[in-house]
Amino acid sequence: MKQSISLIRSLAAKPFVILTGNSGTGKTKLAELFAQWLCGEEKNRIALIPVGADWTDNRNVLGFVNHIRLVKPLREPVEVPVYQTTGILDLLLDATVQPSLPFFLILDEMNLSHVERYFADFLSAMESRKGELHLHREGRNLPRKSGGPADVPEILDFPLNVFVIGTVNIDETTYMFSPKVLDRANVIEFRVGADAPKSFLESGCQPVASIGLAPPGYAEAFLALSYRVRGLNGCPSLTLEDSLSPVAKTSLEKCYEVIGDLFAVMQKCNHEFAFRSMAEMVRFLAVDYELTSDSDKVNWNGAAALDTQILQKILPKLHGSKRKIGALLAALAKYCETGIKTDAESCFADQSALETYVPQVAPLYKNSHRKLFEMILTVRRDQFVSFI
Repeated sequence: MKQSISLIRSLAAKPFVILTGNSGTGKTKLAELFAQWLCGEEKNRIALIPVGADWTDNRNVLGFVNHIRLVKPLREPVEVPVYQTTGILDLLLDATVQPSLPFFLILDEMNLSHVERYFADFLSAMESRKGELHLHREGRNLPRKSGGPADVPEILDFPLNVFVIGTVNIDETTYMFSPKVLDRANVIEFRVGADAPKSFLESGCQPVASIGLAPPGYAEAFLALSYRVRGLNGCPSLTLEDSLSPVAKTSLEKCYEVIGDLFAVMQKCNHEFAFRSMAEMVRFLAVDYELTSDSDKVNWNGAAALDTQILQKILPKLHGSKRKIGALLAALAKYCETGIKTDAESCFADQSALETYVPQVAPLYKNSHRKLFEMILTVRRDQFVSFI
């Protein structure tokens, strides 16, 4: 339940989410069910694409011109090369025709190949305010099949209503993500609680196979919220300072202080995060604010929203040897425990901080702290650790 809520809010704030965790924990199924909930019977609005280990360029994503196969487009007498399409390109073209509805691309096991090799152009277009995908240079639109419309342009404006969910398993057959890919996503780690096996077994080992449909207007409302917090499609950028209740405004000021503290702590080890991460953390808070029923009781500092963003936007950047990030792990754990920057910075001066660190009080950011403490135990044992 927590993961589904986090998925919805994360996608609204940033249309690229990576789901990671043990194989078989329901990552792909959750993504598929959420897309089905919003899209209903319109199957063309969902593309579930398994990534192949042989994806070494973007042809499996954006297709290519097939000069060997000549076809006649709809209502045209001349033969032209066919554009060899993909499920991903079909989704993008359909999304441009229905800009008022969300479309979902689910990339299953997206790290079976190097993500940068096949997905770099796509990611670059997603990040641009008016991103473009360069498909071909034939001087005219091309058809995707004989007798079909010539609807594949040379340059495709990236549709802003497309949301991407990637699933990740880590084993000897997969590749690690680079920091520049993780920086462009919200990373949600799937965890199985202690009570989950009992519930699963008592259900007859039946996973959730279907889901009802969202009430009318929910898909449009989800897309409108995403446009609003991202400042897209003619919507003014949502400025939290102008729309907050007095209580929430005070809380936001504290959040800015926390983000600054975390930046300063990570900068000590040359792991500082960029302005994009800061902006996307604030967007997530904006989504949280809009979906909170009582804005007078909003308190982000120490609450789930800020804790979630520390876990999803900052900690995924952490990987390395004990010598490289050991002190940083201890410092971040101390900060997530107490929320005091000087406590965290003291870990850099204490060479035994990593080996001796144990929580002293109930953590302020409990989920982030739990992950950091797990990483501390791992790096003590293995001399190396990675978030994913």
